[in-house]
Amino acid sequence: MGSPVAARAENAWLRSYPFWDAYFAVVLITTVIAMVADGGPLIAVGPVLLLAVSYVLFGRKAVRADAIPVRESWWYAASMLVLITGAGLLEPAAAIALSALVPMAFMSLRVGHAVVLTAAFFAAPVLNGLTAAGTDQLQILLALIVGLSASALLGTFISRLYRQNRERAELIDQLDRTRAQLAEVSREAGVLAERERLAGDIHDTLAQGFTSIIMLLQSAEAVRGAERHVSLAVRTAKENLAETRALIAALGPPALDGTSLGQALCRLGEGFEVPVEVIVRGEPVALPATAEAVLVRVAQEGLANVRKHARARSARLTLDYGDAAVRLSVSDDGDGFEPSTTRDGYGLRTMRVRVARLGGTVTVAAAPGAGTTVTVELPCSP
Repeated sequence: MGSPVAARAENAWLRSYPFWDAYFAVVLITTVIAMVADGGPLIAVGPVLLLAVSYVLFGRKAVRADAIPVRESWWYAASMLVLITGAGLLEPAAAIALSALVPMAFMSLRVGHAVVLTAAFFAAPVLNGLTAAGTDQLQILLALIVGLSASALLGTFISRLYRQNRERAELIDQLDRTRAQLAEVSREAGVLAERERLAGDIHDTLAQGFTSIIMLLQSAEAVRGAERHVSLAVRTAKENLAETRALIAALGPPALDGTSLGQALCRLGEGFEVPVEVIVRGEPVALPATAEAVLVRVAQEGLANVRKHARARSARLTLDYGDAAVRLSVSDDGDGFEPSTTRDGYGLRTMRVRVARLGGTVTVAAAPGAGTTVTVELPCSP
């Protein structure tokens, strides 16, 4: 019973063992009292008392075995047969003990072996009946048939109960193994999802921020008015530090701290390399924090792509609040591209995964020389 499986597998069958011990003891005591009251020889009590010793040495382990028979089953069967036969030949009242020995036979042996042993148990009572004066042989035969039939029915019931409880224990074991496997799969899925989330956050913040710093400093080396680029590089580095602290603290994007979603988008557009127009349409509604965070990440990724690929003169962030959904578009007037021949980059793939988790959609509209528009639509309710 050391494992949780064994503990849960404990059932009515296992819990009945102490009652069987008590029943066996009561039957043996009753048998001894009846033998003494019948005036039989005291020596006949000896084999009955030895049945208790045999039960302690072999019987308890035999009836409690997970799979029967075990070695102790045969030792117990042999000792029961010898002792009850000897006691029965000396004193017929010893047959009372059969009411305990017969169930024990079926609990420690297979049904076929138990039936044979039970028939052997009745040898002494039958022999006593045949040798007793005035005993009707037909009555003896009927008693034998009734006794064997009752024993067989009892044995069948015990065997079926034992088998059902073993099957139940095996089923519990299988369910526990399945649950453990599902827990492991769930844990691995959670680890992978967390790794993917962290990778996306780092890509959206640290990687893009450092890329911006590098580009700004490179521009500072080649273009007059380097002070502006250096100033922007410092500002970007500070924002990157804020993002890093946010990731460590497992908070939402710093752009959302104490501001509305529209204000956060305006903050992203401030100081960008090219002018960014921020448009908010519709009546603002309260969105889940996760949805607002995803929209900010989408805006960050979209502007990062404008910086790295578009060679645009201007960009636009458009936030539309609807009755059932909110839509964010990031557009530029840059070079554009042919969507059918271009594979999604890591940033766009991460964006699609994040949006899909919230039940939203991502569409990309672009054409060579006509700029690019990335549109995300999320339901207002989670």
